Amino acid sequence: MSGTPMHDFNDFRYFEAVVRNGGFNAAAKDIGVAKSTLSRRMLALEQDLGVRLIERSTHSFAVTPIGHEFYEKCRAAVAELQSAELLATAMSAEPRGLVTVATMPGACAATIGASLPAFLDRYPKVRVRLLVGMRRFDLVEEHVDVAIRSGRLDQPGDGDLVVKRIADIASGLVASPDYLARAGRPQRPEDLAAYATIAREPGESETWRLIRGDGEVRSVRIEPRIISPSLAVHAQAVRSGGGIALLPEPFTANMIRSGELLRVLPDWAGEESILHVAFTSRRAMLPAVRVFVDFAHAQLRQLIRGKCDSIANFVDAA
Repeated sequence: MSGTPMHDFNDFRYFEAVVRNGGFNAAAKDIGVAKSTLSRRMLALEQDLGVRLIERSTHSFAVTPIGHEFYEKCRAAVAELQSAELLATAMSAEPRGLVTVATMPGACAATIGASLPAFLDRYPKVRVRLLVGMRRFDLVEEHVDVAIRSGRLDQPGDGDLVVKRIADIASGLVASPDYLARAGRPQRPEDLAAYATIAREPGESETWRLIRGDGEVRSVRIEPRIISPSLAVHAQAVRSGGGIALLPEPFTANMIRSGELLRVLPDWAGEESILHVAFTSRRAMLPAVRVFVDFAHAQLRQLIRGKCDSIANFVDAA
């Protein structure tokens, strides 16, 4: 059966080296292949393709127009092969070096911190630098290898990041029994504007976007009495009767079960926030970064799935 001939990829690599080096002698020295072998393989390649790629004589060497076009394709193919070889080498190498990690304070930071000794015992040549803060770290500008985040995945500057989703975190409105006994219960989202609220935004006012089970959406403008990025501050303030807060449900689950907090407008919830691990690229990822991403993802999934009751105990002041 006749068909398109299958060529040895080495012939393409040899041709790329010959053109890049401007001749057979220089190419032979560059890639460590005998000049006679290069010449023979180039002739065979031209015969198989049915085109002249190189015009050569005793004293001259020139690439034909079609040879130039073929060279550009070969150069791209050789570069891709080299990249794949580097990636395979990196994937099989022993993890080593410094991994810079940015994470939110509270449960995430505490969980990663508590698990790091076991991780470092497993990978003794790895070091971890842990940055903790509520702000959104710029992975490229700040040379951060891995970021543990909560929020939407379509933020500006995130287009080149790879994201590994951990869990979708729902939020609900809560308040203390004492506060609701004094202030009464709101009956609809618009009523929240008349209540003391606790919020995370730095401004003097913000909008809570609430979604009902049937899909109806209400945006409520509030003027929070207490503003802080720290969930620890929120926990203390809301339990002490400071007002109504919109908090992640895993964070409040234990406090609701114990009766410390009550649900407010239980038919309405905040937008889901996506807890995720972000990093710059899977391509040529360093082994130390790769194993840390897998480690962090597993630890935080365990936290969300199996240890939600203990999240409040891990929260530290931001």
